[in-house]
Amino acid sequence: IKQLKKELDNVPGVRALPTGASVVRGQRSEKLQFNLTGNNLQEIGRISKLLQQSLSSNPDMGKVDLDVQLDLPQLNMKIDRERAATLGLNATDIATAVSLYAGGVNVATYNDANGDGQRYDIRLKASDSELKTEADLRKIFLRSSSGQLVRLDAVASFKAELGAAVIGRYDLQYAANFYANPNMPLGEAVDLVNATAAKVVPAEYTVKMTGQAEEFGKTFKNIKFVFLLAFLLLYMVLASQFNSFIQPFIIMLAQPLAIIGGLIALLISGDTLNMFSMIGLVLLIGLVAKNSILLVDLTNQLREQGASVNDALKEACPIRLRPVVMTSLTIILALLP
Repeated sequence: IKQLKKELDNVPGVRALPTGASVVRGQRSEKLQFNLTGNNLQEIGRISKLLQQSLSSNPDMGKVDLDVQLDLPQLNMKIDRERAATLGLNATDIATAVSLYAGGVNVATYNDANGDGQRYDIRLKASDSELKTEADLRKIFLRSSSGQLVRLDAVASFKAELGAAVIGRYDLQYAANFYANPNMPLGEAVDLVNATAAKVVPAEYTVKMTGQAEEFGKTFKNIKFVFLLAFLLLYMVLASQFNSFIQPFIIMLAQPLAIIGGLIALLISGDTLNMFSMIGLVLLIGLVAKNSILLVDLTNQLREQGASVNDALKEACPIRLRPVVMTSLTIILALLP
């Protein structure tokens, strides 16, 4: 995907944002997603363009996609309701006929019981060659309640104008949605968006993170509590298992080193500290604790047999090496998919 992004960025006049498949169907998969909300659609369009340009000027942000387009060429149809009623037509009949020609209408469902067992929609639509220009649209015939055929331009007028491709809403306000896959860590990208928005977005408009960025913000706020709770529960379990308040501390001395190693691995691999890597760090705490328990438990058994601390450790380490490696590899390989 990174190589494809580099190649597509050099194609003039093309807006391409290659991304991996989204975990949730129907949603986009970009790491950084946020929206701009306000009460004025035209101002939303102007401010969102300015914010997009400001963010795109940073090469580490990459391409920033924006779903607001207020100047899309459109053909506006206005129905003369009185004339249509006189000719035996209503707005619903006219809208259905235009939808059928322009995009198609589902008229039935086919149940392939003898094949794959799936149900398929049967869609009625005019051929592409029948509807290419405004003149073709005017020549659509409608059947009135009396059975007479009425041309569409007899009950409707057309006007070419510029308008919005999509009018997005969020929390009952107009919204512009932004999507990006930054080359920087997600936390730094969120900070950059907030800092840029503070400069270019008026006070009456709001920038709000969505998607993975929103979940990252919630997770990061609670991460201290999560790790503190994990260490506390781990200590309580170990204290009850070993009947000691000192040995759990010895076992838990490996936890900070494991977390540092995990962060170094993220740095080497080029991955970021996100919601999934945080979950991995919590799992790492349990994995390292398991390895320490295997070693300390055997050491205690050897000491009960009269061995000194040094002799018990020298004998326990080679014996426990194999089960430590095997159980660790089992967990690692199980989590790889």
